[in-house]
Amino acid sequence: MYDKCVAVTSGPLSSDAFTMLVERYQQPLYAFLRGFVEHGEQARDLTQDTFAAAWRATQACVAPFVAEAAEEERRRWLYRIAYRRAVDLMRRRRLVRWETLDPIAETETGDLPPFEDQVIEGEALRAALAELPSQDVVCLLLRIVHGFSAAEAGEIMGASAEVITKRLSRARQRLRAAYLEQNPSSRQERN
Repeated sequence: MYDKCVAVTSGPLSSDAFTMLVERYQQPLYAFLRGFVEHGEQARDLTQDTFAAAWRATQACVAPFVAEAAEEERRRWLYRIAYRRAVDLMRRRRLVRWETLDPIAETETGDLPPFEDQVIEGEALRAALAELPSQDVVCLLLRIVHGFSAAEAGEIMGASAEVITKRLSRARQRLRAAYLEQNPSSRQERN
């Protein structure tokens, strides 16, 4: 395997480097996918599929999974593959309905609002996001939650930076409107 890599590039990504890559991006990728798909188990499966594809690319010495590639290239590649797999899943969603078997995860409360308020707020936000087109949701997640630039998000989604900037602006407006429909008490608090 190593000889094959030498012919293609000057060095393969080491298994230790790949392990560090997984440790660094597993949780952020899961969070991205969890915001995009309906169930946590689906997001876990898609995260695992994404890293399996990355491992195959590493074994085949495919850029950006070679030693000389920049970390940001690998990050963008991972998000692009995760996005594409999520879109494929959403296309099949009409054929297969997923139900989670996991109990609700416990969180530390600290200075957070009461649990009931968090649940109501989270449900209102999830319902508002569910009303948005999937492209808007992905744009919001990539730009706001995961901090990609418009150009990077465009590369992941297959669009120009200008299209991403416009989509983000419209997505924010749509999300705000959908959220206020889901949570009328927020509208009253703002007035």
